Amino acid sequence: MKRSSKKPHKLCVNCRKTEKTVIEVAKMSKGKADVAELTFHKVIFIIKGSLRLYPRDKTYYPVASGKMLFLLAGSRCSYQAMEDTTVLLFRIQTSIQLCKNFSLEDLFLKINRNKMEEYKPKNGNFGELKMNTHIQQFVNTIANSLKEGFSCHYLLELKIDEFFLLLRLYYTKEEIYKFLYLILSSDITFSEQVRMHWNRFQTVGELAAFLNMTSKRFTARFTFVFGQTPYKWMLQGRARIIQVEITSTEKQFKQIAMENGFASESSFTRFCKKEFDKTPTQIRLTRLKKTEDM
Repeated sequence: MKRSSKKPHKLCVNCRKTEKTVIEVAKMSKGKADVAELTFHKVIFIIKGSLRLYPRDKTYYPVASGKMLFLLAGSRCSYQAMEDTTVLLFRIQTSIQLCKNFSLEDLFLKINRNKMEEYKPKNGNFGELKMNTHIQQFVNTIANSLKEGFSCHYLLELKIDEFFLLLRLYYTKEEIYKFLYLILSSDITFSEQVRMHWNRFQTVGELAAFLNMTSKRFTARFTFVFGQTPYKWMLQGRARIIQVEITSTEKQFKQIAMENGFASESSFTRFCKKEFDKTPTQIRLTRLKKTEDM
């Protein structure tokens, strides 16, 4: 019988093309800058080169090769390649599980029982860890497999599951907590639903209805899990997104206002004055001045 010349994984019926593959290698030329919309949580492994990330009101946050980042779904990440850079990225399309006997809720409760104050990292909106030897070998193996044409969707998802098992095996609970802190809570099923969908809605009532809850029940549960009211949390989240749009893109203010649900550019300006004590123009000029001074 004549054998097929195709590689085995190319014949796998589970290989399929989707809009965005769950794992891919991305290469960025020096100077490339962009704002990434995060539909899913992402883990980014810096294989080569370095990036500047622009979180919130900071000028920039440098990340070099050998680091891995955890980015939150529903947010936006502004970045620039400071040299030719290669990254491996995971799109987390299923629930995260460290192991069957230790859930993310267990991690949250265990660490929070022992720590004296709330964890506040320098970067403000992503988790960061250094890749150890085991993770580096794991990442290089996947990158080489992708280069050779490995494309099975389901096996790639298993590789993501394997990563979190390696994380549980080779890092301390405190290190994992700091890496995943953005999604940790006492009720992760609820908090993940909020984070995945909140920015589709303008009001707390709309989000509550989407989650099939009354506004009163939703507010009580939200306040217990997040430690603040949903109105305040959504307001802060929208402010962060708007700040990134103003400082990291060349979009016109009218476009930013429209995309973020404002009725007019004047109402958008009033929002910026209230939240940042500056007009959109002043916010953008401040960032440009900081860039020139570097």
